[in-house]
Amino acid sequence: MRAGVAALVVAGIAAAGGCASAPTVTRQAEARVAVQADCLDPEVVRELGLVLEDRTAAAEETGPAATPGAVPEDFAASSVLVCSASGTLKSASGTWAAVTESRREGDLAPLLAALERPSQEPSGACETSGAVPTVLWLVDALGRAVRPVWPTDACGAPVADVLAALDALHETDTTEFPVERVTPTGPPSGR
Repeated sequence: MRAGVAALVVAGIAAAGGCASAPTVTRQAEARVAVQADCLDPEVVRELGLVLEDRTAAAEETGPAATPGAVPEDFAASSVLVCSASGTLKSASGTWAAVTESRREGDLAPLLAALERPSQEPSGACETSGAVPTVLWLVDALGRAVRPVWPTDACGAPVADVLAALDALHETDTTEFPVERVTPTGPPSGR
């Protein structure tokens, strides 16, 4: 599944060709450290283009919102949590848009270096990117997490270095969560 998501994102980036020569933007403010990484955080789900059902959105918050930004210099990441919009799941109550949570480990140095790159200024000469919405969490040994800002090219697509570094990591666990009911199951037909 990881290779499929990476292929979709890379295909979206390739479709936005001709955007590599734009000037760069200054460095982001530091990210706020959260108590834990959470792909079902309401802000994360919104960034993935989905809406939490009321029962999930009313869940108790575990701490202050994790503000995305540059990775703090004193934050020692030991793993990565990748959150992505993953299609649909079916249940007795209907069809749900889903979020996939993918835990990854390995040599994080290439990923951290790629995340240090500044984004480029947006350009008006780009085609729409087909990139899959994705949110990253860097997690330390104590389970605390930060949400780094992905550097983007002039077309707003994630830079290829980040995608390549993510693809090189070992996926240790994947879980899919239903978050938004797309189609409710109708009442059974009576005869």
